[in-house]
Amino acid sequence: MKNTDKIFAALTNCKSWCFAGIFLFCGVHGFSQDDATGIQQQFQTYTNSNFQEKVFLHTDKTVYATGEVLWFKAYITKVTDNNFSSLSSICYVEIFSSDNKPLLQGKVDINAGSGNGSFVLPPFIRTGNYVIRAFTNWMKNFDPSFYFEQPITIINPGKKGQAPDRLNEAVYSIQFFPEGGNMVYGLDNTLAFKIADAYGKGVQGKGVIVNDNNDTIIAFQAEHFGMGTFSFIPVKGNRYHAVVHIDNKSIIRDLPEIYENGWILHVKDEGNSLSVAVKSNIESAGEVFLIAQTRQLPGFAKMQPLTNGNAAFSIDKSSIGEGITQLTVFNDKKQPVCERLYFKRPATSMQVKLNNLKKDFHPRQKVDLSVLTNDTNGEAVDANMSATVYLTDSLQPEQKINLLNYLWLSSDLKGTIESPEYYFENTGAEAGKAADNLMLTQGWRRFKWEDVLKNTAPSFAYLPEHEGHIITGKLTPKISGLPDTGVHVYLSVPGKNFKFSPTVSTVSGYIRFNVEKFYGSHELIVRASPADSNYRIFIDKPFFENYPEKKFQPLLLQPALTNEILTRSIGAQAENTYQPEKKENFVLPPLYDTTGFAGIPSRTYYLDNYTRFPTMEEVMREYVKEVHVRIRQKSFHYEVFNEPAINYFSVEPLVMIDGVRVFDVDKIILLDPLKIKKVDVITNRVYLGKQQYDGVVSYATYNDDLDGFTLDPNALVIEYEGLQLKREFYSPQYETDKQASSRLPDYRNVLYWAPDLKTPGGKKDISFYTADVPGKYIVLVQGISSKGLAGFATADFTISP
Repeated sequence: MKNTDKIFAALTNCKSWCFAGIFLFCGVHGFSQDDATGIQQQFQTYTNSNFQEKVFLHTDKTVYATGEVLWFKAYITKVTDNNFSSLSSICYVEIFSSDNKPLLQGKVDINAGSGNGSFVLPPFIRTGNYVIRAFTNWMKNFDPSFYFEQPITIINPGKKGQAPDRLNEAVYSIQFFPEGGNMVYGLDNTLAFKIADAYGKGVQGKGVIVNDNNDTIIAFQAEHFGMGTFSFIPVKGNRYHAVVHIDNKSIIRDLPEIYENGWILHVKDEGNSLSVAVKSNIESAGEVFLIAQTRQLPGFAKMQPLTNGNAAFSIDKSSIGEGITQLTVFNDKKQPVCERLYFKRPATSMQVKLNNLKKDFHPRQKVDLSVLTNDTNGEAVDANMSATVYLTDSLQPEQKINLLNYLWLSSDLKGTIESPEYYFENTGAEAGKAADNLMLTQGWRRFKWEDVLKNTAPSFAYLPEHEGHIITGKLTPKISGLPDTGVHVYLSVPGKNFKFSPTVSTVSGYIRFNVEKFYGSHELIVRASPADSNYRIFIDKPFFENYPEKKFQPLLLQPALTNEILTRSIGAQAENTYQPEKKENFVLPPLYDTTGFAGIPSRTYYLDNYTRFPTMEEVMREYVKEVHVRIRQKSFHYEVFNEPAINYFSVEPLVMIDGVRVFDVDKIILLDPLKIKKVDVITNRVYLGKQQYDGVVSYATYNDDLDGFTLDPNALVIEYEGLQLKREFYSPQYETDKQASSRLPDYRNVLYWAPDLKTPGGKKDISFYTADVPGKYIVLVQGISSKGLAGFATADFTISP
């Protein structure tokens, strides 16, 4: 069994047990204080078996011209502690447009939680705003709202963007969110609200709540990013709506449904503790249970009896984790009745410093600086980081999304967080209130208690790609009545370092191939065994075609930006004209495995080292001593010498050419020997998945391209993109006077990009040269330490003419 299969089975079995355990625990026993420890332990088991990942992309900048390269580094982390995840070895990255059509897609090689890639932005892309998205195959099992998404801008001087829509009052979004989940008559309800434009950006506004008689109940006004809160006691028999004033316009919106009976929750920050008030007007309500969990890790848990419909809890902040905590109230029937979020600003992060950076430079001067990484105690710590140095101007703003605020905030909330850096750069009561408003309005969807309490075993549609790429598909019979389960199917990726993966179709013809890692564009050849040729084969698209419903803000390029746009366009054209080869400088990873699926061959025959015979039959009989050529029923057959047993296998071997399985040896015998470069023979039994082969005879053509070999007409042949080959970032050197006086233009707006920056011993010295474009440049370095702490640092300098 492959390791991916073992991992999947373990996850499934463990989670199935966990679900049943939690259901029985909550369904049979009544709550008591002693149950706090028990439910925490059960929840911990659930968390362990419900492993989830996050992805963060560090891009070299956010505004690009067509013809430029978009560089990125992928960080894959665990939800529970934001440290690197070792589960997935491939990351899917794509750029899509406002009509939810992918423009560019790539699969990125991930090693120990990180990897990097790039896209060359082609000339067919129109000017506009786009989104770059990233996720792993395992993340497809969960809500796509938690895939990484970041807006980017692409400018194409030759293709104008779409005209922006005109806004009217109907496009304003005005939403109300009862604290805890629901509004209840006769109780003091707290409502959060958010006022946003058509693109989700908060806008200022104010309003009043009125009843059916048009009496004003309470006034409210938006604070930071269009959010705010107010409280009132709704009277039974009344309906309420809001009259909101935005830009001298009045908009009427109904409040959420109000229930006659129910529960409400109110949380107040008391400094070192949280005061939690639970209220209910349900007469039969007994005790309540409050549990707090942070990033799927349980913290506070306590039971309280209801007295006159009220229960109060005090939570010491030291008992909950940093980041977003989910507070859930259960009634005495073990049902979650109230829920809300609380954000605890993280105090632990990697300290990153950028030392020895001068503030002023001239074109083509050397820049030196040191990157220092320390833990929270000031001790030097190793870190896995990425660094960019880019021009900031009227087109390109300074990047505000970073690894720290993404992992601790944005990644655990649905939707786009406006200015996430605000909640980390600002302190005090005002910033705390803004963070709490965000928790009340943005919502939580990564984890639901309803999922824990189901008495059903979970099923995962997508495996973790722990060892490499997994290709899936479906087998359908051409003739009705034929079985679609138990059919042997073979996939090959021909080439020098070919990939070969056999499988057996499961329920409803599902097929899955583990192809490990292959790079670049290749043909896939898939076919069923000869006895099962009456089947059609379909290969699934590897990207998840589920895109969020969102409106992209139109890109308005003012005439004043003409010079900046022209400079970027000239820079891209100059690089493509004078140094086109720099963008096509690809390298294989240093640890790329060139060993075949069956290991090192027992014997390799390079045919050019021998006297050439006119037929393959003569070649096999005269040279390849480990293979007996037999003729049975007028057809050729091979028998491979079983070296461990010192006899010949009685079952025919696996025969291949450039990685494609050959069922009919006659087709090999008919080949022109001059097209064959070598023959590999394996003289022992080979196991691949659930398949076993009594020896292997593998042929390779000179160009590893089958060289005219006729494929079976039932075979499926498709073009398929493997993992991205890595480009090397090019940065010119001006070490000598001759280099510095070169007449080749240097219009780079990204001076430095290092996706694999390591700080052994807590320090790394870096250097690069400035370009010919004057302006302000930003240095951004970010990453994760060996102790699992994220951190970043920024600095700036100026290039003067």
